[in-house]
Amino acid sequence: MVRIADVFQSVLTYAIPLMVVALAGMFSERSGVINISLEGTMIMGAFTGILFIHTMQRTDLMSGHLLLLTGLLISMVTGILYSSLHAIAAINMFADQTISGTALNIFAPAFAVFVARSIIGVQQIPLGNVFRIAKVPVLAEIPILGPLFFENAYLTTYIGIAILIISQIVLSKTRFGLRLKSAGEYPQATDAAGVSVVKMRYAGVLISGALAGLGGLILSCRSPPNSVLM
Repeated sequence: MVRIADVFQSVLTYAIPLMVVALAGMFSERSGVINISLEGTMIMGAFTGILFIHTMQRTDLMSGHLLLLTGLLISMVTGILYSSLHAIAAINMFADQTISGTALNIFAPAFAVFVARSIIGVQQIPLGNVFRIAKVPVLAEIPILGPLFFENAYLTTYIGIAILIISQIVLSKTRFGLRLKSAGEYPQATDAAGVSVVKMRYAGVLISGALAGLGGLILSCRSPPNSVLM
């Protein structure tokens, strides 16, 4: 018989990374730049993060959640770099944002497959699922919430929830968040107030890229053991 906790955790497997990517799109949209290259950014972030984790697992130089956190950081950096291409095209060159995003979405999977074949010899990188937490001490004993959130859990679940809370605070309660929204909704007024619209839009797109890259690796690391990624 399927437990409610098992169903709930299966939902979280896809809900958390997709929520992070949705927040990524929100930051870019708030700044006034349409970023439909999120899928491509997810692929690039997942690819570099998985490649790093796969390499470290073979050398035993790093393991456990430190390896996961380092991989997440690499995916975020990759997302920032990849999304900067969209930012340059859309903000500096005034290119059509839809075409720019579509081009990045088309490029990412082809690039990932080519590099994977060149480095490893196969287009799909094997990755064992070693990051699942069977049971969080103490917290797993909490009635109802314990089995739902603290058994067979992933560290990335808590990271995703933290990102949601922080994003809400940043956009609603901080000067940066208000300026970001102003740059997207009232760019002329923002510029008249002495705030650089270009800088705010760059910030929105780069934050979007970081979260999209992060979301890509979060989704990949939750795959079944010995599955192949990419």
